[in-house]
Amino acid sequence: MQGDKATCRQPVGRPARASACLKAGGVLCALLGLLGACPARAEGADSSLTLEASAGRGYGLWSLLGDVGVGEATFLTLGYTGVRPEAGTAATHQVSVGVDHLAGEHWLLSGVVSLGLNKGSNTALTQELPRLNVPGLTARTGYGSQGVQLAAGYDSAGFARVEYGLDAGMGLHRYPLRRQLLTVSDGATTVRYAQEDILWVARPTLGARLIWDGRWELGLRGGFSLYSEDPLSAGQFTEAEWTALESQLEGRAAARKALAGLRKRQLRDLGAAVTRRMADVNAGTGFPSAPARFDLKPSLTWRLNPTVRGQLSYAFTRYVPTQGVAHVLASRWTVRLGDPVRLWASVALQRDVPQDLPSEVSGLLTLGGEYTF
Repeated sequence: MQGDKATCRQPVGRPARASACLKAGGVLCALLGLLGACPARAEGADSSLTLEASAGRGYGLWSLLGDVGVGEATFLTLGYTGVRPEAGTAATHQVSVGVDHLAGEHWLLSGVVSLGLNKGSNTALTQELPRLNVPGLTARTGYGSQGVQLAAGYDSAGFARVEYGLDAGMGLHRYPLRRQLLTVSDGATTVRYAQEDILWVARPTLGARLIWDGRWELGLRGGFSLYSEDPLSAGQFTEAEWTALESQLEGRAAARKALAGLRKRQLRDLGAAVTRRMADVNAGTGFPSAPARFDLKPSLTWRLNPTVRGQLSYAFTRYVPTQGVAHVLASRWTVRLGDPVRLWASVALQRDVPQDLPSEVSGLLTLGGEYTF
């Protein structure tokens, strides 16, 4: 996500021309490396620090990535990502550590382990009535995550007018999804009901890049998500639980409306986590409104001069059944301010087309920067 994905790591001491070829057509050093991207590296630099923030549709997302060389061909990546899917929900925080290793002239091997910190969001179903000694009732949902991702990328790294790169990756994540009912009285909360479901998500990805004249790059990436159970129902209050809950409430219609809003919030919150790794969510990919079944993203990048690079991309996401599709058209511009500093900005227009609801259109923005040293 951060930086320019067209830049790939390279062993120290590689000839300058070969180095330039790798930079022009390096493939996916981070596509499944830490935080979904590999920061560009100034010549001879051993470390880099990348910061990126995205906003749109009520979303807020921010990430920090540190990249440290620990050997001639091995790099350690440490990252943090936070996301708030909408106002009134708790932020999701994820930390990760990864290793990238250059295996010879053409291959890059990557691995990352991530941990999503436990979070919870509350939805008030009934208000506390102190004078009547009636406690309030709150529904709380939450989850954490543990994951591992592996990837291998191949770069032709030659001197021809046309070069290419290929990569493949696999991610496996575990999501403990919790739901609780709490009573609230005089500021104290008591758990009255608790249940947990475990959702496993496997996500294979493939990518390809074609580079010609050192100035133009055509890319295509795709991913497919496999779930251990229906992500629309995992971790949600079941119909039996809803019925039992409503029978205990006077305002049944209000409770049903509150629970429906809670479910929509859960899907949007969880969508960013299970559709892709959180750090892959930005103005270029779009902000998912539900868990995805598959996604496809073609892109065209051109280098105007040594300091300015532009990109035009389109991303298509097919959500799980009944949730519709999403289209994202994005433009990204990167400017290098000397060797150590790069800045970039992405703007996008996203159109979500739910299966049984009117479509929604929103604007997205991503800003980022990187310092190498």
